[in-house]
Amino acid sequence: MHASSQIELRSFSVEIEFSSGGEPYATETYTVEATDWYRAQRDALEMSVSSPYDNARIPDLTRRVVAQ
Repeated sequence: MHASSQIELRSFSVEIEFSSGGEPYATETYTVEATDWYRAQRDALEMSVSSPYDNARIPDLTRRVVAQ
């Protein structure tokens, strides 16, 4: 016999800001299904590494969550 539990996922809209040397140059919004806001932020940051704005040629590249 297996215990069955369902984890309720909610839809979050997470905006990621891309900056170079502290100067923002782009934002992207990700829709993420997650159990909570913390996990949604983490998942969106992970997804943002596949963005065209995440480019190794951009000096001092940083990303941060700016909106929910």
